[in-house]
Amino acid sequence: MSRASRELWSAVPGPDVVVDRAGFTGHARRVNFGEETWTRARLLACGMTDNQIRRAVARGVLATVRPGVYVARSVLEGSPADVRHLHSVRAASVSAGVVSHQSAALVHGFSLWEPDLTLVHVTVDRAAGGRITTRRHVHVGPLPADDVVSVDGLQVTSAARTIADLSRTLDFEAAVCVGDSALNSGSTSIEAIRACLDSAPTRGGTSARRVVDFLDPRSESVGESRSRVMLRALDMPAPELQIPVLDPAGRLIGRPDFLFDRQGVIGEFDGFVKYSSLVPMGSSPSRVAFAEKRREDEFRSYGWMVVRWVWSELATPDVVGRRLRRAFDIAATMPTPCTGRR
Repeated sequence: MSRASRELWSAVPGPDVVVDRAGFTGHARRVNFGEETWTRARLLACGMTDNQIRRAVARGVLATVRPGVYVARSVLEGSPADVRHLHSVRAASVSAGVVSHQSAALVHGFSLWEPDLTLVHVTVDRAAGGRITTRRHVHVGPLPADDVVSVDGLQVTSAARTIADLSRTLDFEAAVCVGDSALNSGSTSIEAIRACLDSAPTRGGTSARRVVDFLDPRSESVGESRSRVMLRALDMPAPELQIPVLDPAGRLIGRPDFLFDRQGVIGEFDGFVKYSSLVPMGSSPSRVAFAEKRREDEFRSYGWMVVRWVWSELATPDVVGRRLRRAFDIAATMPTPCTGRR
């Protein structure tokens, strides 16, 4: 039996590392890589040699996250960019600083709009010496103890500090998306984010405060946050979000995404994703879509004008703007909707 034939590597997900020294030769080993990130030192401690590690990479069992750090290739194949980035974050040296900015947002589980996940972002507590390498963006600045938390064993900037940092560095739309997501998750508050901005006044403070002043915890998705930014750019009246609308008997009709109460118009962002990813147990996307249509018909039956837009139309805001203004004009000629609100 050749030595290679006695090397048994498994990329099957599993919580534990299994190392068996089977047979009288003492050479056969089985390593279950699971979904974890592995360092060279850890693989060597499990009984693999450097040659075996190289062969595991060459055969497509392991993938290199960065030099000396590996993960089962099956974990990365077909994985979205955010999952691959999180593996890179875990592979980053702990001594390099505290995970921050876009990387911290992903660790916290916040939603990002078109993030650049090329680099792992970390922050170190010093006045100068920030740098960008091929794999890492090192930010510098004050890093009080209250701004650092532990998430799944990683040292990460707090939710409030993460949003404060991103509100300084991202464009308005992207910063609003991640800020709304953080607030909606209940991980932080407007007051906490403002406190972080006030405690470390740096470049970008004015634009950051514009972002924070616009954040809304009621926004439930990136699409709704982008819609809010679009409506603001169109100079539309500020809508109310997720307000329960009741029929005359006090029964809940629904919670529209955007309620233009004075105008008698309801705005709905249709991201399509909700029909496939948020389907209740025992239902189906088609049933959810039918229920949405029936709810929309019910809004109209009580006198509301309903305007719906889809993801692609966020790139053509004038189209949505024309539909909304036309709905405002028509609603102005109609009786006030005969519904209540909670």
